[in-house]
Amino acid sequence: MSKKALGIVRRIDDLGRVVVPKEVRKVRGWEAGTPIEMFSDEKGLYIREYGRDREEQEIIDKLDAAVENAPTEVLEAIAAARDYIKKNQGGFDR
Repeated sequence: MSKKALGIVRRIDDLGRVVVPKEVRKVRGWEAGTPIEMFSDEKGLYIREYGRDREEQEIIDKLDAAVENAPTEVLEAIAAARDYIKKNQGGFDR
């Protein structure tokens, strides 16, 4: 999965917190209480939603890859797909 600069800068507050912008949370389908996993390497810190089913995560990763250079209509469709997946988690017999 390639990384893309979003052009958004946030400062760490006195308690060590960083706010994830509303636009990012909406596109990612993250709501209050969403568990976030952090990764670090020599270049920086990366975050992603924690605990997704492997198959679900593969779908999300493919959607993320499609976001680069996508028109607004595609971004809206991806956000709708994320919402649908989130609302229907656990609703299928596995």
